[in-house]
Amino acid sequence: MAEISHTLCRRRQNKDTVLMVDDNPANLQVLQTILEGQGCRLLTARDGTSALSVAAKEKPDVILLDIMMPEMDGFSVCRNLKADPATFEIPVIFLSAPERTEDKVRGLEMGAVDYITKPFQPEEVIARVTTHLTLRYLERQLRIANTELKELTDNLDKKVEERSQQLIRSRDSIIFVMAKMTEARDDDTGKHLERICRYVEILAMELAKTDASITDSWIRTVVKTAALHDIGKVGIPDGILLKKGQLTPEEREIMETHPAIGGDTLLELREEMGGGGPYLSRAIEITLGHHEKWDGSGYPFGIKGEAIALSARLVAVADVYDALVSHRIYKSGLSHEDACRLIQEGAGTHFDPRVVNAFEAREDDFRRIALSMCDDKTHQGECG
Repeated sequence: MAEISHTLCRRRQNKDTVLMVDDNPANLQVLQTILEGQGCRLLTARDGTSALSVAAKEKPDVILLDIMMPEMDGFSVCRNLKADPATFEIPVIFLSAPERTEDKVRGLEMGAVDYITKPFQPEEVIARVTTHLTLRYLERQLRIANTELKELTDNLDKKVEERSQQLIRSRDSIIFVMAKMTEARDDDTGKHLERICRYVEILAMELAKTDASITDSWIRTVVKTAALHDIGKVGIPDGILLKKGQLTPEEREIMETHPAIGGDTLLELREEMGGGGPYLSRAIEITLGHHEKWDGSGYPFGIKGEAIALSARLVAVADVYDALVSHRIYKSGLSHEDACRLIQEGAGTHFDPRVVNAFEAREDDFRRIALSMCDDKTHQGECG
């Protein structure tokens, strides 16, 4: 994944701009020392008012924003940035003290994409800044691809059709790379995204046998965008996302913000693009809804039944099956039979009964995919 990230960084033609905001000059000096070798244009501000002025004028690609500042704190600065159409899309990474969990939750709810804990660790600062610069680049490329595609749909000749297919493949690749960037932070996920997409395709095709509203086009779109289901985890701190032990209630609360983080990001992108078509619509449904439950006990909104998008209900079953049979640092994978039993027991509570029926009809295909796309590190339940 590092190789992909470095390649994308090299493809960025313009030098990225990073705005660092902290009232402590020593902190600014440390950040500048860490980032000066990364090929970025570095700007600084010592207070909130100056930060807003620089952001409006320079339009930085990412902002590192201290929370505790006199007169105007980081939350106020972030609120002003998100209220201004000229700056609302700029990713904000908060600089936070390690013991201030409530500040981190509040910052994420206000629209920040991430946070960095003081004292600064060079590797963490570089990794987080690079991740969000690359995501911003990919979002821009996706907007360009969709704009070009929309312009080409007015023409029906052969060359336009060929170009359209090229752009669709480019868009699919960008979507998958965005998802893989999130997955790559967890060394134990193996071929998780690839399996999820195949499981979803099988479930959708089974349901389509008795539901004429499920078209081939809808299935293709859902299969492609299923890979984005956990993209919001890019905003979850490594210390929580990669924790080997049980999460604390506070950590669990932060972890459960990832559907909203991902959904909000895609909603903003759709708004900027003036629609975005079925790809973004399905991606938003899946990202926001794959942790909802049929009985309303899920998150982030606690919706239930058919109020949950069908695309999200499909991903929910696929994601849970893959999690059950996969080996993780903190657990061993279950057998296929045990995983099937748990999913069947969840019909009507966790899962849509209709989707569970489809799963039961095609469970042999699930086993086949689990075995054929097995990763020795992550799928010991079925492969060990």
